[in-house]
Amino acid sequence: MTSSDTVTGLVDEIITLPCSYTTANSGYHMCWGRGGCPNSKCNDEILKTDGYRVTWRKSERYQLLGDIAQGDVSLTINEATKEDQGTYCCRVEVPGLFNDLKKNVKVEIEEAAQVITSDLGVMMSRTSVTWLLHPIN
Repeated sequence: MTSSDTVTGLVDEIITLPCSYTTANSGYHMCWGRGGCPNSKCNDEILKTDGYRVTWRKSERYQLLGDIAQGDVSLTINEATKEDQGTYCCRVEVPGLFNDLKKNVKVEIEEAAQVITSDLGVMMSRTSVTWLLHPIN
């Protein structure tokens, strides 16, 4: 069965992609990959575990901070960039044909708010592509 979520984050911030499974299934290998969940394994793998610890990661930016042995395999991405946008697959490899637990997580990254103060006594803030003018008191 495949489920899905959407996570929205900001550039240069930490984002967490939720994924967990019941401890009755603990100890199973799992992986995180870019793109939707395929029929087996993970596409463009970015992290994998042996069910108890991380055994490989593509970058130090990718971490599992939860208790892996208790089924918390939520992916934390440090210093998010616009390139981190897209779909991610969390796959727990359960023995048997088509028993794997799969979850697609869509990630959207927005620009962080910027505040600029001008010499004209006007403060401007930008979020995404919208500019707002505020008088400075």
